Amino acid sequence: MRTLLLTLFVALLVILPFCLWGEAIDAWFKAMATADTTTRGLLAGLLFSALALDIFLPVPSSLASTLCGAFFGWRGGLAISFSAMTTSCVIGWWIGHLCTPMAIRFIGKDEYPRLQALLCRHGVILLLALRTVPVLAEASVLLAGIAKYPFRRCMPLLLAGNLVVSLAYVYAGVYGHDAENMLPAFLASITLSALLMGVAALLRKRTPPPTQPSR
Repeated sequence: MRTLLLTLFVALLVILPFCLWGEAIDAWFKAMATADTTTRGLLAGLLFSALALDIFLPVPSSLASTLCGAFFGWRGGLAISFSAMTTSCVIGWWIGHLCTPMAIRFIGKDEYPRLQALLCRHGVILLLALRTVPVLAEASVLLAGIAKYPFRRCMPLLLAGNLVVSLAYVYAGVYGHDAENMLPAFLASITLSALLMGVAALLRKRTPPPTQPSR
C-alpha cells in the first residue's frame, strides 16, 4: 500500500503543475506557433528549455515537439526535441535518485527492496511502454531513479523511447499537421513503442536482469 501511495504521490507531483499553470502554458505554446520565425535562436532555446524542464513544468510536450518540426525541419527539429527530452529524463532520474532516502523512510526498509525488484523485473517494459503516456512517462523516470534502476541500463531505453516520440511529433510539424489534430503521429508513436517493447521483452528473456539493481 505504501508503495502504491508513493507511486501516486510521484504522479501527483507531475500532475499538479498542469492543474495550476497548464492552460496558460498551453496558450503560450499556441501563440508561439504563429510567432515571427526571424527569432529562430531564441525560439530554439525556448523549445529546448521547455522540453528539458518537462519533468517539472506542465509543458505540452507533443505540441512543443511538433513546433520543433514546424520551425526547424527534420534535422533541427529532431535534434532539439530528442536532446531536450533526453535531458529531461536525465534530470528526472537524478532527482528521483536523490529522493531515495525520503522514499525509503516513507515506504519502509522492508518494502523498498520490493520496489527495486519490481523495476528490476519490469523496468525495460515500463520505461518503453510509458514513453508515449503523459504524466506516467515522467513518473516512471522518477520512480526508476528512486528505485536506483541502473542509469546505464535506464538511458538506452529512454533514448529509444524518446527517439520514437520525437520522430512522430516532428513528422507532424514538418508536414504541416495541425498541432491539435496529431492523432496519426500519436498512433505512430504508440505503435513504434509497442515494437520496441516486443524487442525489449525478447532481449529480457535471453538476458535475465540481476536480482538486485546496482547502485
